[in-house]
Amino acid sequence: MESMKSISFLLVFLLLTPGCLSMPWGQGNDSMEINCELEPNDPSCEVIELTEDDCLFNEIFTGDICRLMLPPDNLDFGEESLQLTVGINMQPLTPSFIGDGPENWLVNPRLPEGLSLDSENGVLSGNPDVESVLTSYTIIATNSMGSSVFIISITILPAPPDSITYSESTIFCTIQSICGIGMPEVSGGLPVSWVVNPDLPEGLEIIGSGEIYGIAQQLGDSNHTVTASNDGGSNSTNIRIITTHQSPENLYYSGHLFQWLIGEEIDETPTFDGGEIILWDIEPPLPEGLFFNLESGTIFGYPTELHAIREHYVTATNTGGSITTSILISVSDFSPENIRYEPYVLELFVNENLSNLTPNWSGGSPDSWEISPNLPSGLNLNYRNGIISGTALILQEPLNYQIWANNSGGYATTQIVISVVSLPPNEISWPESQYALKSNHSVLIPATNNGPLIDSWEVYPELPSGLLILDNGSIEGIPNSRTDWQEYTIWANNTGGAVGLNIWIAIHDLRADQNELLRDIEDADWGGWSSLILPIGEWSFPLGRDSNDNTVVSASHVGRGKMVGYGHESWVMQDHDFTMRAVEWACGQSANIGLAYGAGFDDWEDDLKERGHDVFLSVTPDDLSEIDCLVDEFWNGHDDGDNSVIEEFLLDGGGLIMGGHSWYWSYSNSDVPHNYPGNKISKVTGLLVSDTWGYNDINFELPNSLYTPHNAIDAVLDNRINDVDLSDEEASIAYKSISACSQILTLDFIDFWAPLRELINSTGWTVIEYSTLWSSNGHDLGEDPVSDIILRLEESLTQNLPAQE
Repeated sequence: MESMKSISFLLVFLLLTPGCLSMPWGQGNDSMEINCELEPNDPSCEVIELTEDDCLFNEIFTGDICRLMLPPDNLDFGEESLQLTVGINMQPLTPSFIGDGPENWLVNPRLPEGLSLDSENGVLSGNPDVESVLTSYTIIATNSMGSSVFIISITILPAPPDSITYSESTIFCTIQSICGIGMPEVSGGLPVSWVVNPDLPEGLEIIGSGEIYGIAQQLGDSNHTVTASNDGGSNSTNIRIITTHQSPENLYYSGHLFQWLIGEEIDETPTFDGGEIILWDIEPPLPEGLFFNLESGTIFGYPTELHAIREHYVTATNTGGSITTSILISVSDFSPENIRYEPYVLELFVNENLSNLTPNWSGGSPDSWEISPNLPSGLNLNYRNGIISGTALILQEPLNYQIWANNSGGYATTQIVISVVSLPPNEISWPESQYALKSNHSVLIPATNNGPLIDSWEVYPELPSGLLILDNGSIEGIPNSRTDWQEYTIWANNTGGAVGLNIWIAIHDLRADQNELLRDIEDADWGGWSSLILPIGEWSFPLGRDSNDNTVVSASHVGRGKMVGYGHESWVMQDHDFTMRAVEWACGQSANIGLAYGAGFDDWEDDLKERGHDVFLSVTPDDLSEIDCLVDEFWNGHDDGDNSVIEEFLLDGGGLIMGGHSWYWSYSNSDVPHNYPGNKISKVTGLLVSDTWGYNDINFELPNSLYTPHNAIDAVLDNRINDVDLSDEEASIAYKSISACSQILTLDFIDFWAPLRELINSTGWTVIEYSTLWSSNGHDLGEDPVSDIILRLEESLTQNLPAQE
């Protein structure tokens, strides 16, 4: 009704206004009709262009007309109920709506102390100060044409216990003795219950004050988490409980000096007092043929070598401590027997150092050693102790060697087998561990081998069609078909062995991706004013365009993962063939899909399940381990840590679908490329949300390849460097594709600007001659569309580059 009244007043005003606004029947017949094509400067031929200032308070300027403002509708904050805690920041909730942006935000009743509703953008945030029972709050968003309402319920719980501190972090107990620790200091809320996980050792318990007390019944060293709780939450601390034996005492053998003969049977067991012994040790080692029982400390066996009198130290240990005693041992001589080397079959590598291969024997100690035939070049036998050592210098097939050990009582002999082979493959590498390669483009991945020569190379599974591995391990070729990410094992083989190294390879064909996503997809007319989704990355590409040929839906390969971006959050879950095909492309079939907390996508759960997916609700970046794919808003509340987790999730093979616009956000914020939440990951994802708004009618026909900015840059470079033809239509598309990005991206978006700077430096900067009164020079826009593109890029660079560059 207000609008009709305004129109009525305007008509009356026009009827009463004299002059050129008077009625046609009030004018004479002597005026001549003016031909504006022949006399364009006639005052009556002036064309009045509308500006934003010509629009009424309830109108929106679209660039050429004033349209009636739309009231906000379908207001939604993503969550209908919140449970908060005193003193803990809530995650900000951002509004979603259809229509034009609200001018005012109201809430009734007043929010709890510490919470606030931003009057400019409607973001609900804060840190609650006091407890509050479950209360419903009505949020109203209005503009000149109407309003929309959303009701949200909020409960605020008391502060949980803040910290728990025991006087000591470790409780030391002796088995069958009283031990424990007094009650801890607790800050924050008062605990009403105590829980220990895992359970305390048998005999110990925790009482209501948090004190731990009892008589330890079992040995152990265990860590426990003590949790104090109240209605507001809980807090924990860790303690360690160590229960040990009584320390051992009075360790001794039957004597102190033991003089034994070679071959004599020995059995000597110690006695001791105190707790059970769990570990026995003797140093230095016993003579050959004697053994030390690690469970009882018994010395037993038959000595097989001479052993000059020597002091040995026996140590008995348990969890309560240790005790050491000493004994003297000597062994008299017999002739050598049972000579052996371990191992007796040696396979050495060329240039490998053999460090002291020492023989064992029984009987008397040898005085000298002999060998036949001579050892391989570089190896030596020590004729006094029988040790073989050195560095093998040349290859040798397996060969038997006879070795003699001699003393005055006789001799003993044994055989060993020695062969020398090449070193096994090692120190092989490629520049990267994973490669995303472009289909039908030449590829060379060089291998570095700082180790021995390689006899042959093998790859499993087989490399993508068009690629092969060279004799030096490098990978070369022209891949001719698209493949998903695959881990390949490359085997390097020689006489010394084989080594398998892993490398990830994917073959991308962005045109094939576009065909897969857009095949037989009908155009769409969805609600909401969108933002442009710019495909700025090397592996990004456009999918949907509005009626002005602006890209409002794009996709990208991100590391081993995939991403789809929509220009409005409401488009993500539209009932349309494209949305489900985008899910299958980014997430895979029968995927575990997480719907982000607060994003408002929970109603999509049933549709996704019907397509065979498992759905997880209220997912946050804190734990993405159970999902294959995340569905979220571009306008979100994620901090830098959350964004890093999402980036790693994508790079490691996860899927991501996001929707949202930034034009409304930009009304009250600045620096969209860096500060808009969804753009904080754009340098990794290759998709950037522009503050330029687009329409909601979406063309899903396969776009011209030049709508992909990197293709447009390559086409301009080929035109200028390689003289490849570029039609006026193609140049116009390339200009639109590049300028949509260059007008918003700052120079720190290196992946986008680096090829453009290379283009300008390769083509040379444009020189525009100075015009005078006698000559008209300058640059004719439109004469050469490609030159116009380069001139615009030069303008952007000169306006934004530092002076020294």
